[in-house]
Amino acid sequence: MLYLQMKARTVIRPGEQLLVRHVADALDSDQAKVMDLPIPCTRNPGVWRLPAMAVVKAVLDVCPDVEVMGPAECFVHIVPDSKRNRTRIVRTALAFLLLMAGSALAITWFHADVNMIDAQQSLYRLITGHDAENTWLITAPYSVGVFFGVSLFYALLGKKRTVAPLEIKLEEYRQSAEQASGLMP
Repeated sequence: MLYLQMKARTVIRPGEQLLVRHVADALDSDQAKVMDLPIPCTRNPGVWRLPAMAVVKAVLDVCPDVEVMGPAECFVHIVPDSKRNRTRIVRTALAFLLLMAGSALAITWFHADVNMIDAQQSLYRLITGHDAENTWLITAPYSVGVFFGVSLFYALLGKKRTVAPLEIKLEEYRQSAEQASGLMP
């Protein structure tokens, strides 16, 4: 008996052949033969609704005893390779520079609001016992500490994999959009 668990969605390129491995996971001793079987599907870009029965028809010749689990259909996203993917590095670099400039301005304005220069001069006076015209001995470690503190915070925050409410809403939106626009091949 072959057990097929349908996937909710898959993404392929327009010239790519749709295979069983793209739309379902299989559990059987003959799964190697089944996973590379082609499934008839359109090659036009868009979102296409692929019913589980089409996958069953594709594997029926190899394995006549098939049990399907999971969703009753898989949404096949046929996405052409666009120029957007080619400019991803440039867009990422520009976004990074914009975020860095914005955060530098925010920190600068915060320091101006709380009069950080006076605070650092007071700290220097407290540590050394005399006034200093330039507080770079305090400013440099402070700046490095802010950099590493923010980096460490986001590195540790990124490791926790919790589901945010925004991700739930985006998934619900994606599912409703697929169901509304999914075309039958």
